[in-house]
Amino acid sequence: MQDAWRCRWCAMRATRFTLRSIMSISTNLMAHEDSGAVQHESKSAPQGTLQRGLLILDVLIKTTHPMTLASIAAEVKLDLSTTLRLLRSLEEMKRVMRVGDGKQYLASPSALRPLHLKHPLEELRRQADPLVRTLASKIGETVVLIAYVGGERLVVDVFQAPDSLSPYYSTWLLGPYHASAPGKAYLLAMPQERRSALLGPEPFPALTPQTITSAKALQAQLEASEERGYVSIRDEYYEGVSALAANFQAWDGRVVGCLAITGFTASFTDERVEQIAAELLACTRLMPLQVPSLQQLLSFAVR
Repeated sequence: MQDAWRCRWCAMRATRFTLRSIMSISTNLMAHEDSGAVQHESKSAPQGTLQRGLLILDVLIKTTHPMTLASIAAEVKLDLSTTLRLLRSLEEMKRVMRVGDGKQYLASPSALRPLHLKHPLEELRRQADPLVRTLASKIGETVVLIAYVGGERLVVDVFQAPDSLSPYYSTWLLGPYHASAPGKAYLLAMPQERRSALLGPEPFPALTPQTITSAKALQAQLEASEERGYVSIRDEYYEGVSALAANFQAWDGRVVGCLAITGFTASFTDERVEQIAAELLACTRLMPLQVPSLQQLLSFAVR
């Protein structure tokens, strides 16, 4: 009898030890998940702990109202318990806050505005505002202020004139290089070999009947754009929408971003395009003189 109890007691100890070991291993795996230490987990579960937490944070940043646990879980397609655990972690990290009766969630101020007010991008937005706003008012079209950050195109601000086009812009522009004005402006700032790498093999995707799909035609267009100082598109990305863009530089001559002007193709006659282009180029020439933060942006414009 004693032997039977002894065997059962040993089995229980072994089970507890095994459970503790599994929990310890699981904890270590979670701790190293974001460092890429667990390669097999990332393959079998595309959304690990870090990815799930960021997904929740993205949902809360984009929403315009407080969200309940159930609505967040439904949006990110996770079960309630997992969503709650991640929300608690984000709350501890001051990235999420509970409001109302404590059953609704919002992104915290630090998540909504992560950049400090003296950050070069915030300084750029403030310092360029009078200059670019005047341009938008003068030409009566939408003007987009774009910075080149780490080889990508980041929207710093959008300036609209009354009755101008109201395009939607996310902060990270991912439009095609060969068919968008900011994309072509960015190509102008790149050496030829870098352009080819960004564009990839031809034919380039035809988004409309007007999209340029051959490297030779695009190269000819870029050469003409470089000579006149600005790029233009007409119905190449969206039918009925045209745009111009020109790069601006820091005081030492290095390109750090561009201004893009968007409007309806019907109003972009050849004569009007010339008028808009003249105002656009005048504005970009003034940028290094009136926006001192451009020099600080050079470290972000690494390509």
